[in-house]
Amino acid sequence: MLVVHAADIHLDSPLRGLSRIGDDRAQELRRSTRRALENLVAMVVDRGADLLVIAGDLYDGGWHDFGTGQFFIEQMSRLNDEGIPVVIASGNHDAESQITRSLTLPPGVHLLDTHQPQSIVFDDLGAVVHGQGYAQRDVQTNLAAAYPSRVADLVNIGVLHTAATGSPDHDTYAPCSVADLAALRYDYLALGHIHQRGPVVTGEFPAHFSGNLQGRNPRETGAKGALLVELEHGAPARVGFEALDVARWERVEVDISDCADHDEVATLTRDRLRQTVAAADGRTLVARLEITGTTALAARLTDDEWLRADMANIATQAGAVLDKVTARVQPPAPPDPEAQRLRDAVAEAAVALPDEQVAAALRELDREIREIAGGAGVKLADPAGRADLLDRARRGLDARLAQRQA
Repeated sequence: MLVVHAADIHLDSPLRGLSRIGDDRAQELRRSTRRALENLVAMVVDRGADLLVIAGDLYDGGWHDFGTGQFFIEQMSRLNDEGIPVVIASGNHDAESQITRSLTLPPGVHLLDTHQPQSIVFDDLGAVVHGQGYAQRDVQTNLAAAYPSRVADLVNIGVLHTAATGSPDHDTYAPCSVADLAALRYDYLALGHIHQRGPVVTGEFPAHFSGNLQGRNPRETGAKGALLVELEHGAPARVGFEALDVARWERVEVDISDCADHDEVATLTRDRLRQTVAAADGRTLVARLEITGTTALAARLTDDEWLRADMANIATQAGAVLDKVTARVQPPAPPDPEAQRLRDAVAEAAVALPDEQVAAALRELDREIREIAGGAGVKLADPAGRADLLDRARRGLDARLAQRQA
């Protein structure tokens, strides 16, 4: 059977902090959670999935009006018409105490009990789904510890909204250990709450976070979507991912250390953004730019107002939306006085020579002197080191002049 595992949809989340990107783009992003849910339902139907499980935080809290619930029911009705059941475990954001309004759900949608673990058997699938939703937002008990044992001769699927072993970016709800999850020995355990997808338990009885369906702020970067889980009695689960987000947040770092002027900075930044836009595969790309490196342009980049206006224009040319730009650059270190004296001496010698080819050779020697000073461990403040370096430079200069004049 094919089970689709989604979580943390946060339908109609307000998506605060969008003022920097303009009203039109902000409105588009505020609709993104609905469009991502539409993508999820379309994918479930197109793939011919047998079951959809939602592991908590379907909603972002109490509805402002009935439109949020009505939209969800419209989407679930499409799955009901296709004969695809849905099992939902509520989480901290959509706990029973948080959702004060309600509408009648289609018959194929099953809300798991919030006061004790519940098992729902799907005879036609040869499967059973175990789970429990949240009655209150702040659940601090280990719900997994009370989940029922696996049922023999059925494919066992668990649904749980939990922080598991914890995450620095998420509050600790329904905490449990890896050992607690593995001990359930379910064929697959669908987890929610942590917005980054990935396995918690691997092997014969895996447990995965699917991540959220749609990134909602600059911290939630990268592709977002749902997991497709192929299950067969007596065989290990095969877990894949499908991106369903409609807008994507990305952090883009651009190291401008090798850029000689602002035109090169603009070209490099535009190219990096275009690469990121291409990877987003047609989705709206909201970028947080970080300009880094050691550059003589550092002083110019401290003008925050100019930098944002300039980078916003470059982002538009690349097909991206700029959220924020930060310059973490530093100017080059001042030249070492002794090294500078060597360069001046070589430059004076080059000016005195009429042959342009010899002058070019001396400029190359200047580069080599700098490499000798840095790469050979020469300490220019040490008189002995200075004398050795000058001697090598003189011998190198004589050799190059002899070669050129030959």
